[in-house]
Amino acid sequence: MESDEASSSYFVPSFEIENRLRTLQEQMSLEGLDGVLICQNVDLFYFSGTMQPGYLYVSSEEEPLFLAKKNIERVQEESTLPNIISISSQKDIPAVLTERDYPPPQVLGLEMDVLPANHYLHLAKLFSNTRIQDASVLIRKCRLYKSSWEIENLFRAGQMMDRMVREVPALLHPGMREIELAGRLENFLRGAGHQGYIRSRGFNQEIYYGHVLSGPEGIRMSYVDSPSGGMGLGPAFSQGPGLKPIRSGEPISIDYVGCYNGYYVDQTRMFSLGAPSPAVKEAYSAVMRIQESLKLKAQPGVPAEQLYHWALEEARQAGYKNRFMGLEQGQVPYVGHGVGLELDELPIIGKKFNWPLEAGMVFALEPKIFVPEHGLVGIENTYLMTETGLTCLTPAPEEFQEL
Repeated sequence: MESDEASSSYFVPSFEIENRLRTLQEQMSLEGLDGVLICQNVDLFYFSGTMQPGYLYVSSEEEPLFLAKKNIERVQEESTLPNIISISSQKDIPAVLTERDYPPPQVLGLEMDVLPANHYLHLAKLFSNTRIQDASVLIRKCRLYKSSWEIENLFRAGQMMDRMVREVPALLHPGMREIELAGRLENFLRGAGHQGYIRSRGFNQEIYYGHVLSGPEGIRMSYVDSPSGGMGLGPAFSQGPGLKPIRSGEPISIDYVGCYNGYYVDQTRMFSLGAPSPAVKEAYSAVMRIQESLKLKAQPGVPAEQLYHWALEEARQAGYKNRFMGLEQGQVPYVGHGVGLELDELPIIGKKFNWPLEAGMVFALEPKIFVPEHGLVGIENTYLMTETGLTCLTPAPEEFQEL
């Protein structure tokens, strides 16, 4: 077991929580919200330091109040919030706010992008004299800019992925099935402190560590919103590694999510057993050129959408217009995405997302080319946007490794 001193380093510092809540309250004032009621696990953790069952009520002016449904001792241990009380039911929320002299909210924000419909309807009934407004974009904007403490967690996740990549030559051997390689990689990551579960905000978006894909089967699309899909283990989980053996000369894409203390980095590296085909090598040279071009062009003030269009043009000039980020109708409309406590955070480096890039944003860039009859070829790294450009948080060697 870890010492108390070591385990305490995983707790969110009080100054982090205070800064996050201050930012949220400032945004609430701009949006005309009197209160925000936070329910979703990741948002709870971000603004309180715990995701034990409960609600965080944030007033535009009063002190935030954590309403714990259970495990209040653990809430008090994990969160630095001064106002933590126990409730027996969701129905208690309005009465508790009144008892504690919180002004009744005229406009209440909810996480309407993730809140189940029944949950929303029940809350709307409890606050029947209040106008309910969607606060999901406001909350995601607060999480858009990473602090120094968060960047340290992301950096450590990147170091974990560097160590994993260096283990691959010792783990991969002829005749191995995709699922076997995935299991060995996941065993290594788990031993390094990876939490295993990958959180995604999108509805029905699921992922377990990531995707190990090989050969032409690796270009099969799936139900997950990703350029890569794979066969998976059947219709019940039709994505990621399957039971197929990894054959000689096939491109092997290891697209895995590193995690340290809840914070994710996304990374893809390429391998093969023996020499891959010239078509695969050419495609890899192309994705590397696209990546290097995007790294140079990604500067503060550049609209995120512009990076996507630049990547499309580079792919077109290289002859991969209909095979970039998917095959024809299956092409996804982005070349990157924000990461943090969830895998699909803002900003989206894609179509119709014209927000300017700013210092403090963290996102992955993942140019990928589909090579029919051979497989998926790509590179992915996670970057921190600084005042002078991108800093890579995933330092693992990028060369295509022929084993």
